[in-house]
Amino acid sequence: MVRPAARLLAGLLSWSALVPAMAGAAAPSDPAALSKEASYQFAIAKALASEGEMQPALEAYEKAEDLAPDAPYILVDHAQFLARVAQSAQSADEQRRLLRSATDKVERARRLAPENPDVLRAVGAIYLDLSAQDPGALAKAMEAFEAVYRQGRADPQMALVLGRLYLDQGQAEKSVEVLSALSHNLPQNRTVYLFLVEALMRAEKMAEAERTLRDLLAFAPESLEARLTLADLQSRRGDNQAAAQTLSAAPESVRADPRIGRQLAWALYLSGDLAGALRTVEPLLGSEPGDRRMSLLKGLVLAAEGRNGEAADLLIRVRQAQPDDSTLARSLAQVLQRAGRNEEATAVLADVAGRLAKAGKTEEERTVRLDLAQAWFDMEKWDQGVQALAPLLAAEPAVRTEALLLQADALLRAKRYDEALGLLVRASDTPQVVSKRAEVLMRAGREREAEELLARIAVAPGGAATIDRQDVLSILAAAQAYQRAERYEASIPLLQRLQQLHPDDLGSGFLLGTAYERTGRHQEAITLFRRLLEIQPDFHAALNYLGYIWAERGENLEEALSLARRAVALAPDNGAYVDSLGWAYYRLGRFEQAREALERAARLEPGDATLQEHLGDVYVALGQTDKALEVYRRALELGDDNAEQVRRKLDRLQASPRSR
Repeated sequence: MVRPAARLLAGLLSWSALVPAMAGAAAPSDPAALSKEASYQFAIAKALASEGEMQPALEAYEKAEDLAPDAPYILVDHAQFLARVAQSAQSADEQRRLLRSATDKVERARRLAPENPDVLRAVGAIYLDLSAQDPGALAKAMEAFEAVYRQGRADPQMALVLGRLYLDQGQAEKSVEVLSALSHNLPQNRTVYLFLVEALMRAEKMAEAERTLRDLLAFAPESLEARLTLADLQSRRGDNQAAAQTLSAAPESVRADPRIGRQLAWALYLSGDLAGALRTVEPLLGSEPGDRRMSLLKGLVLAAEGRNGEAADLLIRVRQAQPDDSTLARSLAQVLQRAGRNEEATAVLADVAGRLAKAGKTEEERTVRLDLAQAWFDMEKWDQGVQALAPLLAAEPAVRTEALLLQADALLRAKRYDEALGLLVRASDTPQVVSKRAEVLMRAGREREAEELLARIAVAPGGAATIDRQDVLSILAAAQAYQRAERYEASIPLLQRLQQLHPDDLGSGFLLGTAYERTGRHQEAITLFRRLLEIQPDFHAALNYLGYIWAERGENLEEALSLARRAVALAPDNGAYVDSLGWAYYRLGRFEQAREALERAARLEPGDATLQEHLGDVYVALGQTDKALEVYRRALELGDDNAEQVRRKLDRLQASPRSR
């Protein structure tokens, strides 16, 4: 059976290139010291070998060896010839026999000249050939190559082979060392650079791999594999904009390769450039209409633009070929819900949940069933929601608790407080369950009972420098209960305690920033969100929140716009983020851009009353009174806490002469 090393080096290694001809290299011994007869037989052997006269050449080599048994270079040359003959052997047994004979001869040569680099090269080359049939030979090949490398006598071809062997054997750090040195000696050798990149990636030195790829593209911009790999690395670390720029910079000679187009389309989508992604994906689908991955991407782009009907129809076609893909099914269900096709959404989720159950994929099934139950509860169809959760209610305690929490939350939103509390009694007494019970009690006006419950889980040693993870989760659960019940002031001391102990924790930091903003402590909120973004610049929830604070207050509007853009680029289908972007445009007086963003946001979040109010304000600014009246009325129908404010705007607009 062929070993991986032999497969990886196929076509890379040629003995004539690897081992210099002994006549032109530093010979292990002086040919002049041979007898005339030995020299004659050796010359005859080499001549016959060069003419392909195998059997006569072998006989001449044997005679030369008999006449000069201590001449290492004769043994090496003979061994190399045997290795070449083995390559064309008719059977594996014959090949093995010839290679064994070759290894015997180079081992004899090595005993005679143990430090000679040419002998060591031949030893390594022949054992490497043998490793295709004898795995144990690979270690001897590497040991010989390493000996030459330590002497500083390795030629570029041998160094490349050694670096590749290290890589094949999982010794990435050693491979990097050898190939890095080789790249300095051969600064514009594409093969060396590509192997070095692979070694750096295996060694998890991604930044160095990126630098090496950029260096390679500087002298070989047409290297398609290098460009695709660099863009992939940039996307992996979240810089999809850089990936798109790398792919867009491809020269015309490779720009038409569909792999560039496919990767570019994804990079544009993931960097928030939906228009660019659509422009790129359309011609790809035109030439390959059956490309499911590009069809999926187009569906996601349409979904992020809020073109829900088009996106749903396209994703339905994609799902026909991938009916078991739970991620695709969930995306499709979300788009169907946005399009108002709720029954279809639940049918998709129910179908994939059944498929996952049959396949034994319990984790994926749990996630889908929670989505399915939520969809039914959103439609106020309680029995169907409970039925969707039924398999989870019979599962292990943690899964059962998650299902009960979702069901209790639905009852809470319906103001069926006693039923929600009765349900939670059946759940494990975890901090999350206690937190939900306290929230229900607060919503029901039973403040004292709620406070007693939260006091029980929010306790941590007051003077302790650290607290354990369970205490952290308990305090966080108590703070979340207060915030869900809109008791933001009460959550602040708990979150401040967590931030004092864990100042780099993004979760507690974000909740504390939210509490500061909701209680009018705007500067403290801004300072905290800025610090969170220093810790994690791509924390899109913080980008959005800080951008919205400034847009709402009419402060730092250009920076607010920049933050909102970054948040939308990181999560292009998040309607709340698109709303922040539109609101920043509105505050800057860029009403047409505000209209485009807010109409998209309204398609993504059709049930958000504040968003509808923002869109109405933009229509007013554009003089589109009828549209403004329509969305203000829709905002009132949604019945959020901005109802009184919207009603005043609606009354003023209806009373104005232009609305008559």
